[in-house]
Amino acid sequence: MFKLGKYQFESFKYRPGHRANYGVLNKPGNREWGLKYSPTYSYSSEYDVLKKFSHPQIPKRYDCGRGELFEGDKLVLKQHYIVIQHFEGEDIVQYYKDKGLPDTGEIENVVKYITSVAEPLQYLHSKGYAHTDIKPGHLIVDPDTGIVGLIDLELTIKIGEIIKGMTREYASPEQKKMSVLLKDVTDSKGEKAVLSQVKVDARADLYSIGLILYEVLTDKLLAETNHPPIEINKAIPQKLSEIVLGLLEEDSSNRIPSAEKLKEELASV
Repeated sequence: MFKLGKYQFESFKYRPGHRANYGVLNKPGNREWGLKYSPTYSYSSEYDVLKKFSHPQIPKRYDCGRGELFEGDKLVLKQHYIVIQHFEGEDIVQYYKDKGLPDTGEIENVVKYITSVAEPLQYLHSKGYAHTDIKPGHLIVDPDTGIVGLIDLELTIKIGEIIKGMTREYASPEQKKMSVLLKDVTDSKGEKAVLSQVKVDARADLYSIGLILYEVLTDKLLAETNHPPIEINKAIPQKLSEIVLGLLEEDSSNRIPSAEKLKEELASV
């Protein structure tokens, strides 16, 4: 049994590429909370940004702080933590790695899951925010309901602001460009100069969705092959392949422009 502050959990997960550990807290009344914690990174900014949103596919926040982590009676380390709503399910890419490459019968479910992802994205973008760190482990699919939770809003920004970080494998071209430009920036004047050259908005999230959808449909990273998905998996309908490529336009002005438009496109598959 582990205890962090006043919270107890029986086990935790560590996922490569994530800087936090995660444990599920079983609360009275069969209410499940999740506890994300790290010895290094504070979750105060994520806690603050989550209060701006109220959507069933974005986790509610309950608590945030720093406390001592115990394993049984043994002190492990002081940890920063955030207590949030727990979404039951699996990393969407890992789900299909385990299940296998989607065939003709499974494509309908893939479309359903990505359409579900578009719901919280449309909400987030309508509030003037971009997630900016969409990657497989941040899209939690529940196959029983077909609903996908959008989690880990640590790097969420108000559209038009400087990015706080990114996961390079799933970042948009404009995020990568901004990251390069920011390397030598030391003050707000420099940040303004960067913002005059590149803007990160909702379309960056859609590019990341395109990378994930490509990986789900082909079991390959775009960087590994760069072929249209339909050439790798013949079960993919032509329209769905075109949607993937529309999300993956390097120039954001040519990209599928919104989560709402993405839903419209997916409805025609």
